[in-house]
This record gives sequence, structure tokens and C-alpha cells, in this order.
Amino acid sequence: MTLEALQKEMIAAMKAKDKVRKVAISNLIAAVKKYGIDNGVRNNITEEMTDAVILKELKAAKEQIDTCPADRTEKLAEYKAKLAIIDEYCPKLLDDPVRIADIIKNL
Repeated sequence: MTLEALQKEMIAAMKAKDKVRKVAISNLIAAVKKYGIDNGVRNNITEEMTDAVILKELKAAKEQIDTCPADRTEKLAEYKAKLAIIDEYCPKLLDDPVRIADIIKNL
């Protein structure tokens, strides 16, 4: 996944007035940009870097769900919606365990 593709997805979510999707994708974009800046490539963020951030955010969303108290149903629903959106960007990525290993090694 490229940063540009994520940005197009966010624009589509904005046009569809899908606030939950827009916020989740916006957070992904911010995380990708921060990762790029941290690695000194502000304007040349690679697909591998974007994929690494998506995997990291997927893990973080799963951890939020796992640690959320059961009585916080509204927050839990929010975390699950976020996870579902992030998960949409992972199928192609998750089918390639070698690529995942390379991405994780370079985090």
C-alpha cells in the first residue's frame, strides 16, 4: 500500500461522510508520515514503510481491544471498527510471510 493510496481512501471516506473510516485512515496516514520523518525520508515514503506502519497499527488496535474492559462497550466498539478498517489493508500483506518477516526486521 502506498501513502498516496491511503490519502485517496481518506478522501473517499470524507466524500462518503464516513467519519469512523476517515478518522482511522487519517490516523494511519499520520503514523506513516511520522515513520517517514523518523527515518529521514519525509517525501520518499516507500510502500514497505507504509506496510510496516499498517502492521504496527494493526497490532496496536488488537492490543486496545484485548486490554479494553468489557464494560466499556462504546470504546470497545470503536476499537473493533478501527481494527476492521486497518485490517482491510492487510490481506495482500498477510499472504506473504517472508515480506512480513522483512518488514518486522526493519522496524
